[in-house]
Amino acid sequence: MKAKILLTLALLMFAACAAADDASVAWADLNEDQQQVLSRFAENWDNLDAERQARLSKGANRWARMTPEQRDAAQNRFQQWRDLPPDRKDQIRDGYRQFSDMSPAEQRRVKDNYRRFQRMPPERRQQLRDRMRDMTPEQRKRLRERATDRPRTPKRD
Repeated sequence: MKAKILLTLALLMFAACAAADDASVAWADLNEDQQQVLSRFAENWDNLDAERQARLSKGANRWARMTPEQRDAAQNRFQQWRDLPPDRKDQIRDGYRQFSDMSPAEQRRVKDNYRRFQRMPPERRQQLRDRMRDMTPEQRKRLRERATDRPRTPKRD
C-alpha cells in the first residue's frame, strides 16, 4: 500500500514536471487562491525559472480545488516522499522514466497488471512478492520475457 501511495505521488510530481510550460508566469497573473498557496515564494517569484513557476502555479491551482481530506492525504504522501532515502527516490524516478518511455500499449498493460495485482488477496500478493524477491536477476529477466512473448487471451465474463 505504501509503495502504491509513493508511486502515485511520484507519478503526479513527474507528470506536473512534464506538463510545465516554458513561458514564465508573472506573479500578477496568478489568481488569489494561487497567490495564497504560493505566498512563501512571492518575494523570490521573479527569480524562479519559468518551468518551476509553471509547476508551482499548476500545483497551487490543483491544491485550491482539493477538499480538506484530499489535502491531508496529499500532505501525508509528500511527507512520505520527503522521508525516503535518496537512493529510493532515485529508484522511483528511474521507474517513472522507464514507464514514460513505454508505448501507450505497454503502459496500459503495466496498469492492467497493477490493477489485477491490487485485486488479489493480500496473501497471494505477498507470495508473489516473496517469489520475485527470491529470484535471481536472470530469472526475473526470463519471466518478463516470457510474459511479453505470451499471447494475451481476452478476458471472459
